[in-house]
Amino acid sequence: MAMSSLFPHRPLPAQYVSIPRWQSVLGDIRQPWVDLGSQLTLDPFEAKALFALGMMRRYFLSANAVVGTMRHRGFLSAYSLMCSGIELLGRCISTDQEARQDPRQHSGDRLQEGLTFITPAHLISFPGVIVETNHYPKDSGGYSSSDLMNLRNLATHGGSISPASQIKADIELLEELRKAFVGIPNGEEDAHRGDGPVKGALDLYFDRLASGDTTYCDRLADAAISPVPVQFYDQGWPFDLAVVNEILEHIRDNQQRGLPAIIGGHTRANDHFQLYP
Repeated sequence: MAMSSLFPHRPLPAQYVSIPRWQSVLGDIRQPWVDLGSQLTLDPFEAKALFALGMMRRYFLSANAVVGTMRHRGFLSAYSLMCSGIELLGRCISTDQEARQDPRQHSGDRLQEGLTFITPAHLISFPGVIVETNHYPKDSGGYSSSDLMNLRNLATHGGSISPASQIKADIELLEELRKAFVGIPNGEEDAHRGDGPVKGALDLYFDRLASGDTTYCDRLADAAISPVPVQFYDQGWPFDLAVVNEILEHIRDNQQRGLPAIIGGHTRANDHFQLYP
């Protein structure tokens, strides 16, 4: 598994969070990445970066599986999963160190940062619009981060800080969110971004890390992300090792084939986010 690193700038992950009230609770947050990396011949930053990217992709794949099985009935569950992936992205990139590190507070701030990052280029000139659908086009405000956060709160824990009458959702939203977060798969066309495969925010984030962007690498290095070393019944590898190995093989395979690192290999035929006829 020893290969040239995907990431030219590999800062040592933070050992402790900078928030005094959490230091003794969370303890050493570097050692788990040292241990995980040593099992896969990766340095601690590589292990952390790949686990974060792998988990974001897993959230997307899980959401795809939900709507593939349940269709419209799985809308809210799939939406909640997608927002979990976007919030994890926000934890990795947040400009606020406390938002990157606090395990309990700032969930909304992290989701806000993630949503801002995934905004497609053709919507940047429409302030406040994260995604649009035919039901809520950009010219009439589309979906703002507040709209998407309110729906996430409702989908995840059944409550919202806004009146229920203000909750927005429509049948096209999941697909547009997938386009923004993960990209456009092979075999799909988009009026603004062309024919797939087209990179989404996950590939753009990977590109930042792979280019050695010191700002994004340093923020990831001190984000309070933890691996999940649980081992499910009759499975060969613990969860965290499997996630890292899977995403590393996925990225390497796509690079060899000249495809985008994350959306590469995903096709329209195995995507279930289009719920309308």
